[in-house]
Amino acid sequence: MDRLKVNQRDVILDFFSPIIDTIADKVVERVLGATSNKEPKYYTRKEVAGILHITLPTLSRLTNNGVLTCKRIGSRILYDANTIDDAIRSKVIFKYRRAK
Repeated sequence: MDRLKVNQRDVILDFFSPIIDTIADKVVERVLGATSNKEPKYYTRKEVAGILHITLPTLSRLTNNGVLTCKRIGSRILYDANTIDDAIRSKVIFKYRRAK
């Protein structure tokens, strides 16, 4: 009886294994395709100030000091989303504090 169950299990695994592998490969292709074709996202000055809970002058100071990097496209100033997200993850404190 146990041999019959083992043989049936092997037959079922042999039958479904290629199907499962094909499905897994297609899922991996879709996930990699969705992440690799992703266009870079940029935030405006107001969006960055809102995300970091700082004022626009503080954001300007941080940019001038080199803490945050920006890109100028015409007259617009844009910040890379990955840079801002990394700063949030590392819990950098951006708020201005008076020296005592």
